[in-house]
Amino acid sequence: MSAETAELTDAVQAATAQLAEVFEVAIEPLGDGGAVVTAHEIDVGERWRPTSIDLSFEIAFNYPFAPIYPYFTRPDLEPAAGQAWPSALQRVGWRGAQRTQVSLRAKRWHPQVDTALGAVLQVQQWFQRT
Repeated sequence: MSAETAELTDAVQAATAQLAEVFEVAIEPLGDGGAVVTAHEIDVGERWRPTSIDLSFEIAFNYPFAPIYPYFTRPDLEPAAGQAWPSALQRVGWRGAQRTQVSLRAKRWHPQVDTALGAVLQVQQWFQRT
């Protein structure tokens, strides 16, 4: 266990470890057992500019009993030429910087089967299909 993850609950540690198996991740402990996590270099496909983003989100201290929502990425993200701006995306300020908020979440979050990795992969798939 690293000093960075020592401040996280066991469930949040497990979630970040699972994410790190697929993505390069940065973890910022929040001091309550939760963390702000950034998954780097997520391929969002040719329908977006840029085609790869970093995705940040909070894994709450009470994970897995709280869904991960919302997600944040770079403020200059935009659809490729000719595509409409989806209603799931909004420009917002978050943690002192301008971001694009991704408002996607599981309508029926099930702690036994839904995971942080699964949530990020679903966001990635949404971008690739939108």
